[in-house]
Amino acid sequence: MKIAFIIANSPEVKHLIPLGPLYLASYLRSQGYHDITIIDARHERLSDKAVSRRIKALSPDVVGISGMSMESAHVHRLARLAKEIDANCKVIVGGPYATSSPEHIMKDQNVDFVVIGEGERTAARLINALQEGKDFSEIDGMAFKNNGTCVVNPVQSAIEDLDVIPFPAWDIINMEGYFKDIRNHSQNPIPTSNRIASLFTSRGCPYQCTYCHNIFGKKIRFRSVENVIEEIEALIKNYGVQEIEVIDDCFNFDLPRAKRICDEIIRRGIKIALSFPNGLRVDRMDEELIVKLKQAGARVIFYAIESASPRIQKIVKKNLDLDKARHIIAQTIKQGIVTCGYFMLGFPGETKEEVLQTLRFAKDAGFHIADFFYLIPQPKTEIFNELDRENVKLKKFSAHDYHKFSTNASSLSDRELKRMHAKLFREFYLRPRQMWRIWKILPNKIRSLQEAFMVLLYSVAD
Repeated sequence: MKIAFIIANSPEVKHLIPLGPLYLASYLRSQGYHDITIIDARHERLSDKAVSRRIKALSPDVVGISGMSMESAHVHRLARLAKEIDANCKVIVGGPYATSSPEHIMKDQNVDFVVIGEGERTAARLINALQEGKDFSEIDGMAFKNNGTCVVNPVQSAIEDLDVIPFPAWDIINMEGYFKDIRNHSQNPIPTSNRIASLFTSRGCPYQCTYCHNIFGKKIRFRSVENVIEEIEALIKNYGVQEIEVIDDCFNFDLPRAKRICDEIIRRGIKIALSFPNGLRVDRMDEELIVKLKQAGARVIFYAIESASPRIQKIVKKNLDLDKARHIIAQTIKQGIVTCGYFMLGFPGETKEEVLQTLRFAKDAGFHIADFFYLIPQPKTEIFNELDRENVKLKKFSAHDYHKFSTNASSLSDRELKRMHAKLFREFYLRPRQMWRIWKILPNKIRSLQEAFMVLLYSVAD
């Protein structure tokens, strides 16, 4: 069984090492499937014609395509390309887009199956069924067509023991190619080194934020400390990795475990830079963990605040203690860790004063860097369903990244919301002291100029 995973060359999404397909590849290998190829069209800057040539040369039995909702057009285009090369090739779509919109995806005649949520076990059972000619109806976590009708099977149960999943199949891609690419291939906008790799130490998030996806479920599961450390050491030894970015939904939910990971890095004398670009839960932090993170090599931490309005915190079920957040942010900065914040605007009923509250919080808290996104409700999230019931226009959700205007559920007009978005960027960054702080903490001064240029672009966008 020949399997090819394809990553779309879509400009909407950052140029990242494809961790999801690497996990699927390693798990499928453990189940006996070894003829697996990854075509990263984004990394290699491949045109559709070039992708078609690769598919034709490989002649895969199965093509797997993964993407975000904002990449939907690219996902469907790749499905069409695969079927044009070989109509008998089975096309499987997975990832966030698949999880949020399986019924919509299955309307595409070029898509045979959709894998929903955590994909390893479902993908393995599906590949086995295809190889053995078995029925699909008993495979949880997938959608398929039955006489032209879309059938969505029950959700696959979560993998409780994450240690049973092999490390990502790093060897299946050219890691040096990513490291040598001048584009940043990580979620961390200010990496210490190009030799950076991503790491999940847990899956799932127990919080109920209404705007959040649910790829790994609401039950949080953890890899063992030993398993995490072994992968860090393997990445350093085998690939010369110099920085690890931890991209858990909530790395610090289990405080004692998070501290044990830090302690083990320190005890073993592992020399590695750490970054946390996915947004640590600020109200789950304590001062001891901050100190241990610094000692273990943490350079960059992002805290997802979203809004400084208590009303909005409540209605979107983020429910942050904003006073504690200020204290934790101050303590993180005190430890010499580059401290960054994520914020959103365009929440239901959000007023101009609430947007300004968020701006004042971002400035007064002392963040080195702040990113201000538009709310883009994703299908099947609670906030999407709520706004859909209220007939808020949501049709453009998949067409833009989170810095591009799409949905407006606030009390502001579209024009006012765009102006406020630009204002947040201008007033946060275009302060002499803030610009000097950023200049000092960024390891790559050329990259800092690029970041400043992007800020200016966002400040005049829309």
